[in-house]
Order: sequence, then structure tokens, then C-alpha cells
Amino acid sequence: MDRKERRAAAHLQRKLDRKSGFPTTPAPVIPEINIPEPGLPLPSLDSVTPPAKLPISEARREANRQNAQHSTGPTTPAGVAASSQNRTVHGLARHNGAFKILPTEDPIGFEALKANLVEEHEPSTETESILVTTMAESHWLAARAQNLQAACCDANNGQITDPKMFTLYLRYQTTHTRAFHNCLNDLLKLRSERRKEDLGFEAQARKEEELRIKNEQHEMKKQSLYWEVLFKDAKACHQMTMNLRQQSLARSEDPGFQAEYEAELAKRGAKPSTWACAEAAA
Repeated sequence: MDRKERRAAAHLQRKLDRKSGFPTTPAPVIPEINIPEPGLPLPSLDSVTPPAKLPISEARREANRQNAQHSTGPTTPAGVAASSQNRTVHGLARHNGAFKILPTEDPIGFEALKANLVEEHEPSTETESILVTTMAESHWLAARAQNLQAACCDANNGQITDPKMFTLYLRYQTTHTRAFHNCLNDLLKLRSERRKEDLGFEAQARKEEELRIKNEQHEMKKQSLYWEVLFKDAKACHQMTMNLRQQSLARSEDPGFQAEYEAELAKRGAKPSTWACAEAAA
């Protein structure tokens, strides 16, 4: 039997097994385990009497009070200031929430950096001033961490001599660099929102001014049309007055003018005007 026939036979056998159901393996028999019953119940904690404390003499108590007075820490302002700077190894962490320049650094250089950032960004509010100051401090601390990394490397071959401190300084550098960019992004976002508000106010004011001018032009146009109608009415009244005067003169000079005038109106299918009727009646 070749390989192809063996594979076909195995496939057929698997189909038959699926149709008839795979044989089930009997579950293993777990032997019974006889667990012995526990012994006598343990005593309750309430029934346990704590050991009695040895009495302390009054002299010993007074000596303890006197010794406690020697471990209260510094009390003078100079001592407190000096104690607050204990464990200042690298100065990459803020001291009591405040930025500090190390004695080995140049404070004039920091002030120059801060002045350059203020001149570049020109903060106009208290929030912008805080962001610019934080940018200067973060950049200074990132540069300090980078300088401290050089102390962890061999000056001759560049190998890292203190991997633990090198990793610490690298982490501080990354943290302060990220803080610098976060403050910069917040400053730009704040100014962008203020610029949008200013543009919105300007656009609203411009829209209101255009609407006011449009309303004034509409009112001027209405007034112009009103005076134009009045002028036309006055001109028509003047023309009718002149016509009536001419008719009156014609009737006074020619007695047959009225009959000819009415005949002409009847011929044209027109009616005499109200003024003409009133004048004729008068």
C-alpha cells in the first residue's frame, strides 16, 4: 500500500470514528482520603492575658523627656534652611516645590536664558509668564542632567562607569525635556484660543457694523422714495391747478367752452375731474 492509499484509509477511519463517536476515557477513580478530625479547639484570643508591663519610675520618665528635647531638629532659620537642603545630590528634583540653582552653576546664565525666552514669547498675562518661567527652569534642569551624564562616563573611552546614576540622569533629562515641550504647547494653544476669540469678536463687530450700514442705507432709500412720491404728488397737483386755471380763463373768455369741453370728454369716454365739477358747480 503506497502513501496515498494509507492517507485515504486514515481519512476514512477518522470519518467513521466521528460518525460513531470517539471512545471516552473512563474517569480516574479518586481514592478516599480519611482526614483526621482536629483536636481540641484552640483558646480564644479574649482569654489570653497580655503580659503585664513593667512600671516606669518617675525619674526614668523625666529622663526620657529630657532626651527627647535633644532630637527636635534645627530651630533657627539658618539651621532650618541648611537642613532643608540635605540630600541635595544633583538638584534635578524640585526642592520643596521651588526651582534651585546649584552653587556650581551660573545664576546669570539662567537669568539670561529666562530673559531671552521672555523677549521671544512676550507673555502678556500671568499664566503666560508662569509657562515661560517653567520653560526656562525645565530647559535648565534638562541641561544639568545632560552635564551630569558626562560624569558617569570615562573621559578617555566614553564607557559608562556608573550605569545606575547614568540611567537616573537620563530619566530626569527626558522628564524635564518633556515638561519644556508641554509648557510650550500649552502657551501656543492658549495664544491660539485667544487669537480665535479676538478674531471672533472682530468678525462679530464687523458684521454688526455692516448690518448697521445696511439698515441706514435702507432707511435712506425709503426716505428718498417717500420724498420722491411727495414731489410727484405736488407736481401733479400743480399741473391740475394750472389746468383748472386755464379752463376758468377759457370759460370766462368763451361762454361755449364748457359745452365743447364736456363734449370732448364724452367723446373720449372720460369723466370730468372732481375739481372741475366743484368749480363748475360753484
